[in-house]
Amino acid sequence: MPRLIARLRPLFLVIGFLVALTLQTVPPRWGALAVATVFDARAVSVALTNDAARLPTAARALTRDARVWRAEMAQFVAYAPYLAELPYIGGDAQSLPQLANALDKTIDALEPTWRIYESLLPQLKTRAAGAALATFARRNATAMSVARAATRDARAAFDALDPRAVSPAMYAFIENARRGVREWDAALRLLERAPVLLGADTPKKYLLLAQNNDELRPTGGFITAVGILQVAHGAIRIEWFGDSLAADDLNLIHPPPPAPLEKYMWASQWLLRDANWYANFPTSAAVAQSMVARDRATRTDGVIAVDLNLLPLLAQAMGAVELDGARLTRANVIDEIKAHWKPLPQSDYMTAEWFTADRKNFLGALLRALLARVTDGEVNAVALAQAARQGLRGKAAQIYFTDADAQQAILDAGWGGAIETGDADYLNVIDANVGFNKVNARVTREIYYQARLNETGGVATVEIIYHNPSRAENDACDLLRQNKDATYASMEQGCYWNYARVLAPRFAQLISAQGVSDAGYADDIDAVTAFGGYVVAPRNAATRVQFQYTLPDTITRAKTYALKLQTQAGAAATPVRVRVEYPATWRIRNATENFQRLDDHTVEFQEILTRDKWLAIYFEP
Repeated sequence: MPRLIARLRPLFLVIGFLVALTLQTVPPRWGALAVATVFDARAVSVALTNDAARLPTAARALTRDARVWRAEMAQFVAYAPYLAELPYIGGDAQSLPQLANALDKTIDALEPTWRIYESLLPQLKTRAAGAALATFARRNATAMSVARAATRDARAAFDALDPRAVSPAMYAFIENARRGVREWDAALRLLERAPVLLGADTPKKYLLLAQNNDELRPTGGFITAVGILQVAHGAIRIEWFGDSLAADDLNLIHPPPPAPLEKYMWASQWLLRDANWYANFPTSAAVAQSMVARDRATRTDGVIAVDLNLLPLLAQAMGAVELDGARLTRANVIDEIKAHWKPLPQSDYMTAEWFTADRKNFLGALLRALLARVTDGEVNAVALAQAARQGLRGKAAQIYFTDADAQQAILDAGWGGAIETGDADYLNVIDANVGFNKVNARVTREIYYQARLNETGGVATVEIIYHNPSRAENDACDLLRQNKDATYASMEQGCYWNYARVLAPRFAQLISAQGVSDAGYADDIDAVTAFGGYVVAPRNAATRVQFQYTLPDTITRAKTYALKLQTQAGAAATPVRVRVEYPATWRIRNATENFQRLDDHTVEFQEILTRDKWLAIYFEP
C-alpha cells in the first residue's frame, strides 16, 4: 500500500493543482447555471412522479442547461485528449470528445421526441386511449420517423465509443446511456407498430402468463394463472382468465414433458402450467402459444409474462386500486395476494365450477381493476411507463410478439427475456423448483465462477451455494411425504427440490459435476450448452453444487476475455464472484469493471447480480 501511495502522489499533485486553478478561474455565471440546473433537474423529477403534463417543459429547460454547459465546456473537451497519458483517467480524457458528441446527438434527439409526447399525452387520458394511440401513430408517422432517425444517430454515436480506453466508472456511465437510448429507440418503434399491435384493422389476441417466482421456474416462476386478452380497435377485453390447472383440455393427447419434469414431478404429459421450461423466453412463449392453440383452439399474436415482482411497481403507478375492500399499495400488494391464496381441495371438490368461481379468482379481479383504470384514462401515463420499464429491465415482465418488427424492437431493448450469448464466455444459472412448494420466497443462492484461460480456451468451474433457512424438521426431505400445506406461509417452509442448470457457451464440454444426481447435458436451445442435475437442499442448511467444463477457443479472441452474465427471471438478487486466471505472459490493459488482483495472473470481480451484466478484460496486444 505505501508503494501504491507513492506512485499516486504525482497524480494527486496534478489533480490538486488543476482543482485549485479551476476554483480561481471559474466564471461567476457558472454558479448561477449550476443553481438553475439543480432546480430544473428537480422540476423534472417532480413532473415524473406528479404531473406528466409538465414533463416536456421541465425537460426542455434541463436540456437548455445541458446545451449551455456543453458550450461552456467546449474548450476543455477539445483539449482533454492531451491528458491521455495520465494514469487511470487518461483513457476517459481521450474519449471525452467522442462522449460529448454522443451526448450532443442525444440532446438533439430529445426535441422531436418531446413534441410527440406532448401531442400524445392528452390522447392517453381519454376512455378510448387505445384507439386514440393507434390513430395517433398513423397520423404522426412522419414525426416519429424524424424522432427515430435522431435516436438512431445517438445510438450510433454511443456504439462508436471504444470500451477498451475508458475507466470502469466511465464504462458504466456509457453502458447506462447506451441502454437508455436503445430502450428509447425501441419505444418509438413500438409506437410506430401500435396500429398493428392494438388491432386497429384486425383484432389481436395476447396470451397472459402469471408466474409465481416463489416457486421458481426457468422464465420466472410456476405458471399459476393464464388468460387471453383480446385487443380490437385499441380496446382491451379479457376473453378468459383462470387457474393454469384448468387451462388444458385433458381429453386431448399431449406430448411427453421434458425429462426432468417426468422423472422428478411424475408428469405424464406436457401441460400449459409447465410450458416455460426453457430459460429463453421466446422459446417458452412459442411453446405456450402452441399449447393454447391446441387446447383452447385459440391462436395468439404474442405472450406477456409477469411475476410477483411487477405487482408492487404497478400498485404504486396505478394509485387507488382496491381488492376486496383493501387499498393496494406497493407495501401490501404481495401480502394481500398471498392472503387470498387457497390450497387445492380434495379431489372430489376439484371441479371446473370450483376453478372458475374460487381458485385464484383474486388475480382475475386484480387484473380487471387494473385494466379498468387504464381504459378509463385514470392513470399517470408517465408513472405507468416507468413501472413497465423497470419491470421489463428486471425481467418481472417479459414480452414476445409474433409481429417480426415489434419483436425485434423488444429484443433490441432487452425486454424479451432472450438468451444473448455471442462469441463471449457465458454463464446463466437456471433453477426449476420441482417440489410443489413456494420455498423460493426464502431460499437464496450465491454463485462462484472461475475461468482458467489458455491460448485455446480454458476450463471453467461453477459453484452454486443454496441457503435454505426453512425451519428444521425431524423428517427427511421426502417429496412423497411432504405435508399438504393449508397456508401460503407454510408453503414457504420446506426442503428445496430443484433441477439446476448451468448454461455455458456453445461447444463447452462437461468434465465433472458434484452435489447433484443424474448430472449431464441438459435440453436447451442451440445457442448454449446446458449442464443439469437434480439437487435437494434440506431445511436450515447450505447446499453446494459444482459443475466443471471446458471452454471453447472463441472466448479469448483479439486479446479480449468477455463474460456475459445473465440473470434468471424471477430470481432474487444474487451475489456473484468471478475469478479469472490467465497465462503468465499476458498483461491486462484495461477492464470494464473494477477488480481485485489476487496475484500476477489472477483477478477477481465481485457483483450483486440484479440484471444482465457484461464483464470484459482487455489484454495488451
